[in-house]
Amino acid sequence: MPLSKDLRQRLIAAVEDGQSCRSAAKRFGVAASTAIKWVSRWRRDGLADPKPLGGDRHSHRMAPVGTPRHDLQ
Repeated sequence: MPLSKDLRQRLIAAVEDGQSCRSAAKRFGVAASTAIKWVSRWRRDGLADPKPLGGDRHSHRMAPVGTPRHDLQ
């Protein structure tokens, strides 16, 4: 389960107020890499929401049913 949006917003606000990502991560009890990712996403996209979980991420690589497979010859 993703961490709360409130936690993300508080961490981002702390960094925007001048605290480093690493010290904000320690203050809020998350990994430094997590804080860096959250702040990067906030600065890039303006989003503090967690990314969607689950779902199909691979079927776009599959050939449609009925497509000839030349590599089986």
